[in-house]
Amino acid sequence: MEVTTVLSSVGMMAIIVGIGAIIGKVTRVTVESKQLLVIIILNIALPSIILNGIFSIEMNDLLLSKMLTIFIMSIIFNALGIGLGWISAVLLGFREMNAKLIAILAGLGNTGFIGIPLCATLFGPTGGLLAAIFDAGLDVIVFTLVVVLLNKNGGFTLKGLKAIINLPIIAIVVGIAIAITGYEPPLLVKNLIATFAGLAAPLAMIYIGLLIATLSKKKKAISLRFISISLLMKLLVFPLMMIIVLQVIPITEDLKLVALVQVSMPTFMLATILFARYDHDEETAVMTTVYSTMFSLITIPLIVYITTLFL
Repeated sequence: MEVTTVLSSVGMMAIIVGIGAIIGKVTRVTVESKQLLVIIILNIALPSIILNGIFSIEMNDLLLSKMLTIFIMSIIFNALGIGLGWISAVLLGFREMNAKLIAILAGLGNTGFIGIPLCATLFGPTGGLLAAIFDAGLDVIVFTLVVVLLNKNGGFTLKGLKAIINLPIIAIVVGIAIAITGYEPPLLVKNLIATFAGLAAPLAMIYIGLLIATLSKKKKAISLRFISISLLMKLLVFPLMMIIVLQVIPITEDLKLVALVQVSMPTFMLATILFARYDHDEETAVMTTVYSTMFSLITIPLIVYITTLFL
């Protein structure tokens, strides 16, 4: 993976984020307008990236094997990330729920909103598809382990597990079924899916820019120690550890690269919604997510450069 390619992609992301921030500064952005962007991204653009990947490549036993491999890797890596985040929080003096919150913010990345479009840009349709499978593994962790950690009663219900069934997951299942049956979608459908897929990255970056603009208007005091631990673990410590781990795992290079990009993603945006749902500090989750995304524009190219020296 060429560092210049990553720098170009991340640089373009930064410019679009800046445009989103300017829009948020000069116009009044309502909650409803931001929700509309999220709906378009999650329910139209991301499923289109997945389907475009499936329609653009030949489904065979090797690809199915890679998809299963990266799904299992995702579950293991994300659970490991949470575990390391919790250990670091405890060692640094955080206890009880604060340690759990740091573990979640430090362990899980924005593998869907940012990771899928970025991998599609860097590695083509196959990269976008494998990134989507990685994100599916993260969803499993979010609505099982994370729900248990956030639930003050320590329980888990099937209702939480139902959240795993979303349009990107449905797109994976439907797309694989179509590919296996050998059905060839009409050219109009393929072109439409490809057009929608192209919306994902710019809309996601504009949304992040809007969040930055919204955050800059707030004067809420933050725990610098809490956020800095989360960012350090998520953006540097854990990705660097994964570079070492990936060197010894006997998998193909494309799987290693996609997995590395995904573990290098900033804190996942769903944290804000989940923290609010279980009556935790939503504002801290928002700030951690936004700052993590801003700093990731620097750390992602750095991690990729280090990767080129070892992988």
